[in-house]
Amino acid sequence: MKRSALTASFIKELRLLSRDIHGLALLFLLPLTFILIMSLALQDMFETRGGAGVAVLVVNRDGQTQSQAFIDRLRTNDAFVLRTVAVAPGPAAARELLGREDAAFLLDVGADYETRIAALTSDDPAPLVTVTAAADTNRQIEKIFVAAVNEAVGRQRSERILERVGYPVPEGERAGSGGRVAVNYAYADDGAGKAPSSVQQSVPAWLVFALFFVAVPFSNSFIRERQVGAQRRLRSTNIGPLAQVFGKLIPYFGINQLQVVLMLAAGVWLVPALGGDALRINGSIPALVALSAALSMAALGMALLIAVSARTTEQATLLAGLGSIVLAAIGGVMVPKFVMPEVMQRIAGLSPMSWGVDGFLTLLLDGGGVVDILPELFKLTAFGAVALVLALFRYRLRE
Repeated sequence: MKRSALTASFIKELRLLSRDIHGLALLFLLPLTFILIMSLALQDMFETRGGAGVAVLVVNRDGQTQSQAFIDRLRTNDAFVLRTVAVAPGPAAARELLGREDAAFLLDVGADYETRIAALTSDDPAPLVTVTAAADTNRQIEKIFVAAVNEAVGRQRSERILERVGYPVPEGERAGSGGRVAVNYAYADDGAGKAPSSVQQSVPAWLVFALFFVAVPFSNSFIRERQVGAQRRLRSTNIGPLAQVFGKLIPYFGINQLQVVLMLAAGVWLVPALGGDALRINGSIPALVALSAALSMAALGMALLIAVSARTTEQATLLAGLGSIVLAAIGGVMVPKFVMPEVMQRIAGLSPMSWGVDGFLTLLLDGGGVVDILPELFKLTAFGAVALVLALFRYRLRE
């Protein structure tokens, strides 16, 4: 493959791309739109999952030692942010208050809480506390909060029993104290104490999708050249098939890298400018470059294989578009892998998009380096190499 032939093919492809400004714009605007929508729309859901406090209004109608100890016990749970309100509203007023204060729960502590806790047993069927959940509260969060309330009440009852039989609970282990469990977070953090945000899931996911989506314009351009006989005419000018193929791949490789830079920049600056969380890039830059190159190789290998296999642009569009959507659906792009059942997570591991997303998350959240993403780099490179070899073999057979 002569350098001059490759250069001529490369320049030819750049000229073709420059005439399709709308198609190029789509490669950047489509993933950018998804990044903005998903990052902003799912921000609250990711914050709740990641440990941002769920707002809880508290009405303490008892106001004595045990009811305050119960509330203090709940305050030690960082998943909930308790705020005391002065009045004890009825059901209708509770709903109105929850909506006005944008809270998830209203906790009403009964006026006889101290007496009934001290009595240990009671025939009174009335609840010690009443929880009112907002209409839009996630049911899983509701179950967690109710379990926390039951645990706090149960612990107070246990303390009273132990005191009765002569084994008082040490002061440091009483309800309302901090406890003995330390929690560490297995992701890189900037000290703010926040878990991964929606932008840190959305940017890598839709960035990976964008890299693979180039298969649509790439395969269409390749087939159009074949249909009009451009490829055969180029060979008559000593531009061989390998020069034509790699002359077409190199510009799209550059487009992929530009997509990576712009999408990451959008996460760092544009999303926070619109009210979302800023993307934190904690991993090493060399690892990020290596992952971007491996992803591009996998995406372009798939694109070339589709281009040489399809007979018409319609077939290529269907294969490339539908293939990208299917790989995104099962690969943790459209639906994060952590919400999938175990069986689906295993299936997701078969998608090259999943390997790319996992690699980006390792870098962005765990602060990883090249060594940490070696499995993803190997799988993506191997996938791309196999696809390229199969595509070149198929290309030579057709010629």
